Amino acid sequence: MLHPTLHVLLYALLSGLSPVAFAATIAVMPAGRVKVLGFGGAFVIAQLLTCAILVVIGVAVTTRKSHPVLDASLEIVLALGLVALAIRVRRKPRAPRESLSPRTEAMLDRLGHLRFLTTLLGGVLLGVGGPKRLVLTALAASAITTSGLHDTAKAVLVVLFVLLATMLVWAPVVVFVVLGERSIALMKRAQEEVAARQPT
Repeated sequence: MLHPTLHVLLYALLSGLSPVAFAATIAVMPAGRVKVLGFGGAFVIAQLLTCAILVVIGVAVTTRKSHPVLDASLEIVLALGLVALAIRVRRKPRAPRESLSPRTEAMLDRLGHLRFLTTLLGGVLLGVGGPKRLVLTALAASAITTSGLHDTAKAVLVVLFVLLATMLVWAPVVVFVVLGERSIALMKRAQEEVAARQPT
């Protein structure tokens, strides 16, 4: 069986590989350091709070008195619901996938022209995440909750998860704060090079 830390690291890496979060960070950069710091800080704090709240809920649920019949019934209902969802998703034909949808590209274009508070809200919403990020955060929180570690070790795992899961946001923010406008050109050039190597 894998150690809980390895589980958390794997979930963090999967959650962190988010092209939308990276593109959103680059889109905010032309707006200046204050907005970039606000966006990045809001993103990381929202991810931290989401993971911490899920761990606290998990700890509260696992320490309550057990009711085997109720627990088994809930597990069966949840399993049947997931099977039904999987069948429904499996039957839908897949459309050809684009790198970013037009709606996402429009949102990224608007990010660079927003006010500071709106940029903060955008960071919070992206930090809490869509279905993928939220499910991976819940899985990481579950691994942390059931790890059997002390509270301090659990807190360290939460911080480790957040650092890795948000790396594509806070790392460009740090680079931007240090290098300034030059970092935008560097990151856009890196994006273009990656795009050029992609199959058509």
